[in-house]
Amino acid sequence: MTNSRHTYLDISYNNYKIIEDLKPHLIDWRYTDNLSGEIDDLQITFEDIEHKWLSDWFPSKGSILNGVIIKKNWNEIIRRTKIGKFEVDEIEASGPPSSISIRALATPENNSIRGEFKSRAWEKATLKLVAGDIAKANKLKLYYKASNNPKKDRYEQESETDLAFLYRLCKDEGLCLKLSNSSIVILDEAEYERNSTVATINRQSKVDDDIQVQSWKAKTTLTGTYKSCRVQYQDSSKKKTIKATFTPPKPPKVGRTLVVKEQIKSVAEGQRLAKNKLREANKEATKVDLVVLSEKHLDAGMTVNLKGFGKFDGKYIITQVVHSQSLIPLSLRKCLEGY
Repeated sequence: MTNSRHTYLDISYNNYKIIEDLKPHLIDWRYTDNLSGEIDDLQITFEDIEHKWLSDWFPSKGSILNGVIIKKNWNEIIRRTKIGKFEVDEIEASGPPSSISIRALATPENNSIRGEFKSRAWEKATLKLVAGDIAKANKLKLYYKASNNPKKDRYEQESETDLAFLYRLCKDEGLCLKLSNSSIVILDEAEYERNSTVATINRQSKVDDDIQVQSWKAKTTLTGTYKSCRVQYQDSSKKKTIKATFTPPKPPKVGRTLVVKEQIKSVAEGQRLAKNKLREANKEATKVDLVVLSEKHLDAGMTVNLKGFGKFDGKYIITQVVHSQSLIPLSLRKCLEGY
């Protein structure tokens, strides 16, 4: 039993190492890593039969947890993966038997990125500049990992939170927005989908597979998918209509065309917008959910190859992974080809 596989969480509380004191009371922990649109979080549950957590040990909201996931006895190497800083946001107590659950978020509550509605505008600015201004205003770091940095005559925020506004801009440009470790991360999901796969996941796992499938569920649909996208804009000042169409190399086998009516200045701009809108509409067409045991540390944004799933075989990107001391649920989306 001493050499059994073990995954555990090493944490510090306001920079103090506390894991040894907490081990006898730890029931469960979960770290959720999202690709886009949601804040990463860390949830920890402790037993509280002696009611220490309800009194002297009660954690302070706003305190900082710093986490490291450690995998031991999976092979000869002890794997340590830093998951960053989290701010204590919610505390729940229940009983009997008495227990306490702590939920901490990767973005501090004391900034206004998700709780304050604002209105402002940027003239002749790039998306990276706008994101940088928002990051600075909220005392966050910005990691802009996309090669494309679109520029517009005007970006306008109208009674929106900074998070909702920035997410809308990124979504329109086919980019992912991630809040993690007190940082704003913007990345191009199409670029990430083109990255090399980190592993092949077999439906019928072999003994020596790094990733062992425990259960799976797959779904594919034509609902909401389109063969192509057409963007058109009537420029009243110049009395002309600008049109642009994008069709991927291997389009879905449907006859529908997605029609978008938004302001564009050129055919090239329209084609880029059409490509982004078609990707946004079609990317959820094929999804697979897995529950696995994994020697590897898996991150949202990594790509894997599925094998032995029949028509669901192929290259997928991880959109969410939930790490714990036992099984790991994965949400996957099939990578699009050509866009």
